[in-house]
Amino acid sequence: MPVRPLIAAIDLVDLWPTPFALVLLYVVVGWFIPALWDPVYWLIAHTAHRFNVYHADRIPKTGPCLIASNHVTYFDWVLLWAASPRPVTFVLASKFYKNPVLRFLLSFARHRTIRIDAASGRPHAVLEALNVVVRALDEGRVVVIYPEGTLSRNGQMLPFGRGIEHILKRTKSPVPVVPVHLYNLYGTLLSWDKGKILYKWPKSFRRRVAVYFGKPLPPTTPVGDIRLAVQECEADAAIAQSDYLLPPDRQFIRNASRFHKLFKPAVTDVSTGTERTLTWGKLLVGVWGLVGWLKGVLGPETNVGVWLPTGLGSALTNYGLAMRGKVVVNLNYTTGPDALLSAVQQAEIRTVITAKRFVSRIPLNLPPEIRVLYLEDALAAIPGWEKTLKFLCVVVFPGWFLEKVLIRSKSRMDDLLTILFSSGSTGEPKGVMLSNRNIAGNVDGFAKALNIQPGDKLLSTLPFFHTFGFTVGLWAPAAAPIDAVFFPDPRSAKEIGELCKKTGCTVMLGTATFARFYLRRAEKDDFKTVRFFICGAEKLPVKLAQEFQEKFGILPLEGYGCTELSPVVSANLHDVFLSGLKQRANNLGTVGQPIPGVVARTFDPETFAPLPQGSEGLIGAKGPNVMIGYLHHPEKTALSVRDGWYITGDIGVIEADGFIRITGRVSRFAKIAGEMVPLERLDEEMHDVLASGGERVLAVAAVPDEKRGERVIVLHLAEIKDRLAEVFVQLRSRGIPNLWIPDLRDCYIVETFPVLGSGKLDLRAVGLLAKQVAGG
Repeated sequence: MPVRPLIAAIDLVDLWPTPFALVLLYVVVGWFIPALWDPVYWLIAHTAHRFNVYHADRIPKTGPCLIASNHVTYFDWVLLWAASPRPVTFVLASKFYKNPVLRFLLSFARHRTIRIDAASGRPHAVLEALNVVVRALDEGRVVVIYPEGTLSRNGQMLPFGRGIEHILKRTKSPVPVVPVHLYNLYGTLLSWDKGKILYKWPKSFRRRVAVYFGKPLPPTTPVGDIRLAVQECEADAAIAQSDYLLPPDRQFIRNASRFHKLFKPAVTDVSTGTERTLTWGKLLVGVWGLVGWLKGVLGPETNVGVWLPTGLGSALTNYGLAMRGKVVVNLNYTTGPDALLSAVQQAEIRTVITAKRFVSRIPLNLPPEIRVLYLEDALAAIPGWEKTLKFLCVVVFPGWFLEKVLIRSKSRMDDLLTILFSSGSTGEPKGVMLSNRNIAGNVDGFAKALNIQPGDKLLSTLPFFHTFGFTVGLWAPAAAPIDAVFFPDPRSAKEIGELCKKTGCTVMLGTATFARFYLRRAEKDDFKTVRFFICGAEKLPVKLAQEFQEKFGILPLEGYGCTELSPVVSANLHDVFLSGLKQRANNLGTVGQPIPGVVARTFDPETFAPLPQGSEGLIGAKGPNVMIGYLHHPEKTALSVRDGWYITGDIGVIEADGFIRITGRVSRFAKIAGEMVPLERLDEEMHDVLASGGERVLAVAAVPDEKRGERVIVLHLAEIKDRLAEVFVQLRSRGIPNLWIPDLRDCYIVETFPVLGSGKLDLRAVGLLAKQVAGG
């Protein structure tokens, strides 16, 4: 080590105050001994963030190791330096050194960096740098590489480059690959949030972030599977970090009681025909008053039914029941009496809350032993002085005090929040149990995906008995937080267009069917303030999306999810173009990329073994949004949830850039005009009418339909052709809804039905055959 700089620094001890001299001495010595900077970078990492590291022991204790990480901020390398139990060497692009601050910090880490100058124009510049990486691994070092090659512009991962495969093929001995995800960093100061690296206020100070190390992968792992492994680390990190989220009702209390929001509009409601707006403070007081009323009228029962349309009354009831520690069961008022009674009996509901005005329009036909409570009675029972006193408490006391001492919400993350009923394969509603963790985690991921801003306003029209309406339409405004506009009928296109224009909504939820209504009846400038129009529940035809954009100037974006996943899995977003890079976030014909905290991959339909990236198979999803299970059906839960993955029943492909392309469905449902049609029950009912004696004479499948999303196709043997018209008449007499019953024009003769090796009907092949004969 050269001694002159060191002696000069020591001499300064006599000339300067001791603290300054010690710091200077530390800097000079650290220039020659980079290991001395380990505690400094650890201190920087833990000062800038609340910082968790998971499974750092997955880095081999000795020998070479290649760490593949996502790339979100210019701060990533500091976090990994602090998180790794072994010294690490970073592969960095030359552009990092253009920033003087980063150049100064990196100068102390010069012995642990490999610089790639891809933009230099020199032939073989990248290849030479990769060879340096190979030599570092051959020396037994731990090397960190960012396969994306640049920072994410929207928080989602970019496609991985193949340089990592080149490195792994050229090392002298096999090198394990450890995937790692830097979680929740988008939105911090050195990320591309708001289109700037610097010169912006971060969304939060000392944000809680995480570094999650995955299980080592063999060096022969394709780059697409490495990317999937990094994304699985993100889902695992989201599950672990969800311990630091609050249950949605408690988060609502914290948000609503912030002084700068107390007197700002929170909810605009037109469900009663007249427009009414409540501030955050008044909304919290209303919910708090309802909690007190519920305490006096509800007994020890756990599950409480709600029979109300989308609106302020339903929101107050859901929020109040959650704070009271009850499980909310929003009942489907569009279903038949048998399905309603089945849901009430399965959930062991003894009390249903509704409104007199609503039951006068849609009667609630339940057995007399079911108690009915009316929301009007609750509002009338809360005296004015109590509202005033509660409002003063909201103004004076902080949110945590209101939550823990005054309102006394005792909800915990793993407590059951709701039971949502969806059609079962036999036609009987199937109860899906979702926890506070499921809803809070999904709201958090959805808000991050859309990059929700303080000025955003959500137009909520979907019913709360549907999971998309419950999670995003009801709880996202309360927990994100975001202002909400409630309207009870998503089919009222003209009224919705006028309301959106009047209130300046920026986020809309809907389906392709509703988008068609808006296209026909809404005015050209009704949706001019909308940033995102997310469509789910059914296929969004590309032509429809383009026509919508041509008229209104906003492109509908298709998303994907299911009740068991709380429900959002993925969504297309708007492309981002920043600093010379376009990050594609919208791929028409796909259902988008997984939202933050969720990972999707494909599985073999028979063995359920994970498939390589790009392989067609059953789509599975993992994250904090995976349901607790099916009500009273642990065996069905075990079949659907495997090692933390929910197997959706949809067939698809995960593309190289993470977009999910659905190619078919093996689950026995069709989505017609946004409604779930159980194909298995339809199949069984038709065979029962035909009295086929257990022999298969037909098979039903769903194919895409331009107008209604999907339609039902019947493949049948020639021997029953003349009986089909009478079969459909019999189905109606059995109470089967008209929506379920196919058209005679959609019935096709086949000679045989495709089967699997096990002898079971090959549902995927049936779907392909249906598309073929129907011309789809």
